[in-house]
Amino acid sequence: MQIAETPLLVKTHDFNVWLLNHTRRFPKHFRHTLTERLEILALDFEQSLVLANAVRGTARREHLEQADRILQVLKTMVRYTLDFELLSRNQIHFAAESLSELGRLLGAWLRGTDR
Repeated sequence: MQIAETPLLVKTHDFNVWLLNHTRRFPKHFRHTLTERLEILALDFEQSLVLANAVRGTARREHLEQADRILQVLKTMVRYTLDFELLSRNQIHFAAESLSELGRLLGAWLRGTDR
């Protein structure tokens, strides 16, 4: 299956690889709570984008809106990594910048579906 390499899909995949590499280093007592939740949200976000890319019209908008909701929750969960000092300040900065960029790209795609 060929997946279009849009900037949003590429950047999402890159962020998810980065996140998954870091969450596997979190302490064991976070594995079934925060770690699992972060990983599932990140992968669900990417899945929503891939599904949106595969359809047109109302179905696309629904997948993009779903992705937007997931992204908001993902941003909230990433803040816990700062609270529990699971990522360094530089890593948190990178994550925040990446998530913000993903949000801007997603917003542009959503606005494009209004046309």
